[in-house]
Amino acid sequence: MIQQIFVNRDYDLTGFPQHANLTAYYSSLINSGKKPLIIDAGANIGASVVYFSAVFPQCKILAIEPEKDNCRLLRMNSKGLDVSVLEGGISCKDGFLFLNDPGYSDWGFRLGKQGDYQVPVYSVKDLIEEQLGRNLSPFIFKMDIEGGESEVFKESTDWIRFIPVLIIELHDWLFPGTSNSNNFLRAISSHNFDFLYRGENVFCFNNDLLLPGNKTG
Repeated sequence: MIQQIFVNRDYDLTGFPQHANLTAYYSSLINSGKKPLIIDAGANIGASVVYFSAVFPQCKILAIEPEKDNCRLLRMNSKGLDVSVLEGGISCKDGFLFLNDPGYSDWGFRLGKQGDYQVPVYSVKDLIEEQLGRNLSPFIFKMDIEGGESEVFKESTDWIRFIPVLIIELHDWLFPGTSNSNNFLRAISSHNFDFLYRGENVFCFNNDLLLPGNKTG
């Protein structure tokens, strides 16, 4: 995890041609009195949280992680940063799922209908609306949830329009023959995004928000 984020720089946005517009958008939010929000779903032990905090120091980060031991380390590693930790998962609606360890070490936990213990899952739509009510404006949504994106994008996906940059790892390789990415592709295709790729991640840039002259969120 640390190798991927701090050495390979998997979440480095500077090499993309959209970076200039993204930086301008970040500055415009701050200048308008709004605090940029980064949502890190699948935050693991917090390496990505520390990275984003260093690159975008004026952001608030909502770090979401379902596994209890990872959450303990996440809280330790993000101590002193502007980070709120939400222990649980995300979906298209509130509820409960079970955490399952398929044997991929501490970064491969999954949520499903059965498993080791029950964890809460939170509606992304409701989470976004709650943050908007706190004068926070979505900036980056990073999502690495081991195939759970199929449920997240199943319904109630209008929140996508508020997200300037969505960074997502898709998991068709993990669930062959299930079309696990279909709901994501269907949901985002109705919006005006550029798509770029680095390593395991798809970087989705919202042209309706980021292009010069467009109104900030």
